[in-house]
This record gives sequence, C-alpha cells and structure tokens, in this order.
Amino acid sequence: MKIFLLLSLIISAFNTGLIWLVQLVHYPGFAKIGEEAYKGYQEFHMRAISWIVGPSMFSELAITAIGLFYWQCLPYKNLYVIAAGLVLIIWINTAFWAVPAHSELVQNGQDQALISRLVQINWWRTISWTIRTGLLAHMVYNLTQS
Repeated sequence: MKIFLLLSLIISAFNTGLIWLVQLVHYPGFAKIGEEAYKGYQEFHMRAISWIVGPSMFSELAITAIGLFYWQCLPYKNLYVIAAGLVLIIWINTAFWAVPAHSELVQNGQDQALISRLVQINWWRTISWTIRTGLLAHMVYNLTQS
C-alpha cells in the first residue's frame, strides 16, 4: 500500500503545482490578451492544456477509485476518504463550472467578468488539490516512519 499512496501523492502534487500555476499566472493572464487574439488563444489553451490536465486528472481519478476499492486495507482510511472526496469536488467543479466557462469564452470571446468568475471558481480546485496533497503527504510520511 505504500507504493499506492506514494503514486497518489506524486500525481496529486503534480496537479497541485499545475493548478497553482494556472490560478496565479495563466487565468489572470487571460485578461491581458488583446480582444482580437483572445478567441484563438482560448481555443489554443483548451487544446494544449487538455494534453496535460486530461491524463493527470484521469490517472488521479483511477488511482483514487482503486484506493476506494481497497479502502479496508488502507492505513489512515478516514484521511483517504477525505482525499477521495476532494477529487470529487475537483471533478464536479471542472465539469460543471470550469469547462463551461472555457467553452463560453471560446464561443463569445474575451469577457472580463467571465474571466474573473473563472479565477474565483478555480479557487475551489486550487484549495482542494492543495489540501489533498497535504493529506496524502501526511499519510506517506507517517507510513515511512513506521
């Protein structure tokens, strides 16, 4: 189980670093792009980021699902269930708020209010991944000490 939790931590830490970059640099940068170039840039963003975010999010979901299947064997079961719940929050936020906001930006072009809302919506994912990584790091650390 140690390797399983370590793999979960690695994927979650990658996603955490990526989401902080998106939250602090990339999304706020949407407001700085000229209106004429914006639609093309948003299309590029969605196409390019999908190659990074898609595999890492699906890997994290798969590893989490496997962990829940073996939940009874896991140490720190309650922390793992909380970490799994955070994956659910991330996916719900992505599916119902972030992706539709991006689609609207592609369709309608630059919209400062929508970009601002996207930044606000993304805090849920940023905080959830940060907490999840902290919980997994705590579990892995404690397992290495025993």
